Amino acid sequence: MKKSYQRLRGTLDFYPPESDLIQEIVGKARNLFNTFGYQEVILPILEREEIFTKSVGKTSDIVGEKQMFRVEGKDIVLRPEGTAGMVRSFIENALYTKKDFYKFFYIGPMFRGERPQKGRLRQFHHIGCEAFGSNSPYLDVEVIKLALSILQECGIKGIKLKVNSLGCQQDKANLTNFLKKELISYRSKLCPLCQRRLTTNPLRVLDCKEESCRKVVSHLDISDRFLCKECLCHFNEVLSLLKELEIDFLYQPTLVRGLDYYTNTVFELVHKQLGSQDACGAGGRYNDLVKNLGGPSIPAIGFALGLERMLLLLKKPDLTSKVLVFVAYTSLNVYPQAYKLLNTLRKNKVSSDISYKEKSLKSQLRSAEKAGANFVIIVGDEEIKRGHLIVRDMKKSCQRTVECSRILDFFLS
Repeated sequence: MKKSYQRLRGTLDFYPPESDLIQEIVGKARNLFNTFGYQEVILPILEREEIFTKSVGKTSDIVGEKQMFRVEGKDIVLRPEGTAGMVRSFIENALYTKKDFYKFFYIGPMFRGERPQKGRLRQFHHIGCEAFGSNSPYLDVEVIKLALSILQECGIKGIKLKVNSLGCQQDKANLTNFLKKELISYRSKLCPLCQRRLTTNPLRVLDCKEESCRKVVSHLDISDRFLCKECLCHFNEVLSLLKELEIDFLYQPTLVRGLDYYTNTVFELVHKQLGSQDACGAGGRYNDLVKNLGGPSIPAIGFALGLERMLLLLKKPDLTSKVLVFVAYTSLNVYPQAYKLLNTLRKNKVSSDISYKEKSLKSQLRSAEKAGANFVIIVGDEEIKRGHLIVRDMKKSCQRTVECSRILDFFLS
């Protein structure tokens, strides 16, 4: 018995209608990015490992939990997220010497070697954007509005926006020290992972999904008291602008995100239908990352939407073809004429198809119906002799005779 190969765990195959839906989502996202003034960047999937250890942090899940896929024997990994690579490219190409402000977007696959579960894969796709050169709270709100607009344009309802501010690096350090002191007495009540985080990265305890950790965190008094005056002013303005635009949000002081480069505004777009891993998108500011990776001090902000998680929130569409016309034939004698007609239609941008198997006319009509064709052109021996074709309207279940010389006019008029 021959061995049957299966896809790797944590990866997905996409066939119609999902593949069609993906293209529809990507198209709508591109249109909105253009509306908001963002330009597309295509970045390599392979990057130096050091880019991520220096940006997302050695204690982050990606690095600390060894979630990156490495090329054996080399300092090369499959990118686990898009921001660090975008910053690397921004610095390497010295874009900051040409303009003082940029807005980019990207769409593509990311890779993480974590335990697969609902909405969490080893290969997944991000729709993301990054804006460089401004620390304006107005830009924060634009980025949030853009992420929400893409989800809404794709027909996803029930999204909730969570926002918080981590403040500057000093604010984060002050909060970290507070957590170390406050949580040490609760150490035994934390999950094993958070017991390690208490030493390496206490901020991550705040957004742990384990019920025991959530219970401990709920007793902490955090709010915005660890923000310096400047960071608090920035965050209050962000919240004020969100209200002005009538964007509903939930202020969640325990929201920290899992990557170390975040500062100031952070946000998540969540949906209860996704379960415990409820975020279908997230983002925030990373005002120190460009400098930390060797560039000048340039503030930046961005987000990423998980394409597969968006699919989970959308109704599966019907499997229908985009073919307008199906060319059928009554016998193999007229197949050459039918094939010639097919290519004439395609040359004139009329979406069309034909059967490449020997089938009866009845079977061809069934194939046309399954393909979702609106019309069937029937090419027959007698019809060819008389110089006309039969056009069957599949939606109205009626047909008419059209002269061969006027068949293009019928579909192009």
